[in-house]
Amino acid sequence: MSYSEWHTYGYGICVSDITDESVERLQKLISLAPEYQKKIQEWLDESEISEPAYEDYLEFDQDYMLGLATILKEVILEAEDIDLVACDSHDGTDYLLYVPDYPWNMGKHRQLMTEEAVAGLFRKYVSILTDEAIEIDYQSVENGG
Repeated sequence: MSYSEWHTYGYGICVSDITDESVERLQKLISLAPEYQKKIQEWLDESEISEPAYEDYLEFDQDYMLGLATILKEVILEAEDIDLVACDSHDGTDYLLYVPDYPWNMGKHRQLMTEEAVAGLFRKYVSILTDEAIEIDYQSVENGG
């Protein structure tokens, strides 16, 4: 058995820096993506969760366990048609990144062409979750398995 290591490079945020845990604000974010909201609600109903807590929403991502990073990724994909990458580091810190892509993939989703546009996108959605400023910067996320 061998160990592989990988890096995800991009411009974005450390989602783990978002420390506010407001159910109301999270529900407001999710409401911007009606199809995703419907999937979450169906999962909550199947799980017999009638009054979901903040953590219940984060557990919806059963595949990668990236919680809020996945929620932000999916909401932005549905609302803006911009595909971001949710990932985590060795220590379990979650990130959401706008990553470089191959030119032949660029027709699949809307592309942002400036650093300012990407930063504006992150500020728009993070401000729904918290009043605190979150650093937006170039990231190199290292993980392995």
